[in-house]
Amino acid sequence: MTRRLTVLLALCLVASGAIARNHRLAQPLSVRADNIQVDERTGMSVYIGHVRIVQDGLTVRADRVRVHSLHGHVVSIHAHGTPLHMEDQKTGGLPLFGTALALHFAAGPDEVTLIGHVVFHQGVNVLHGHIVHYYVRSQRITALRGLHKRVRARVVPHSRAPQAGGGH
Repeated sequence: MTRRLTVLLALCLVASGAIARNHRLAQPLSVRADNIQVDERTGMSVYIGHVRIVQDGLTVRADRVRVHSLHGHVVSIHAHGTPLHMEDQKTGGLPLFGTALALHFAAGPDEVTLIGHVVFHQGVNVLHGHIVHYYVRSQRITALRGLHKRVRARVVPHSRAPQAGGGH
């Protein structure tokens, strides 16, 4: 039953929009913050205070964000907040909203990891966990429990529209 719920939740949360995200890193990155520190030699940028990053339909709001770039391409993003907020408008369906204490994105495996009091919302579907790994290319989600709390999910299946003419 748990495996079934995980698969169903993964389908509800990441349906067709994950494919659209593969090209996302090539899109322009818009950043606003109170303070910005950039080291072009190492490719590291640090954004501090009321940080808002927008890239191709994805918005992250956090207290502090560190971005590692190599030859003009984003390699990784690390964000921290109390909590941080994530919104993805390009999911192919309903927007995806999330909150957590930390977010780590690695471009190589195309993986987003949310850590600490994670809550995902997409429509009426909700996922709570301590650590959530979202594998963009394979459209998989893995949610892990915290020290004292188990993973919780509320999944509402899509209902079929009634057929015209009353049936058969």
